[in-house]
Amino acid sequence: MFPYLMSYKNYVSLGVLVLQTTSLVLTMRYSRTLQAEGPRYLASSAVVCAEVLKIVACMLLVFRDHSFSVRALNRVLKEEIFNKPLLTLKLAIPSGIYTLQNNLLYVALSNLDAATYQVTYQLKILTTALFSVSMLGKSLTIYQWLSLVILMTGIALVQVSSLVICVSGQLSLKPTVIEQAVFFFDC
Repeated sequence: MFPYLMSYKNYVSLGVLVLQTTSLVLTMRYSRTLQAEGPRYLASSAVVCAEVLKIVACMLLVFRDHSFSVRALNRVLKEEIFNKPLLTLKLAIPSGIYTLQNNLLYVALSNLDAATYQVTYQLKILTTALFSVSMLGKSLTIYQWLSLVILMTGIALVQVSSLVICVSGQLSLKPTVIEQAVFFFDC
């Protein structure tokens, strides 16, 4: 169609994704570290609520795709979920791991600052790429490998910069960029 229009849509999509991701992390961090009277909410409750909202949204989309027919919705649910119990059971394992991951994200946000959390969370890209290469036999281009090296370097620098050096019982300033680079290349 129009190449410039597709490029524009890509940039808008990227901007919305960045805005959504950062606002999610910041609001989660704020809600977990808010010093208010009374007990905080349980992370598991937030995870369950989010998953219920996703199920409702998916069911609404299926309902819309089948001309808003309740009968068609019931038929699709019966065919895809209840008539395929083995497949549904196979999906229970990754969904359980996903639920555990989401609970651990709340724990991480309760104990880390938002920037360290966000950068460290990007390790999932590195591990996914490494598992894709080692287990699935996928091949990566030189630019993809270079991107992974840059990502790994950024994560290492953020982790090193978040360390606080203790000198003779007193806390000193965070390490400088040169000290971080020396530490990174020393490993």
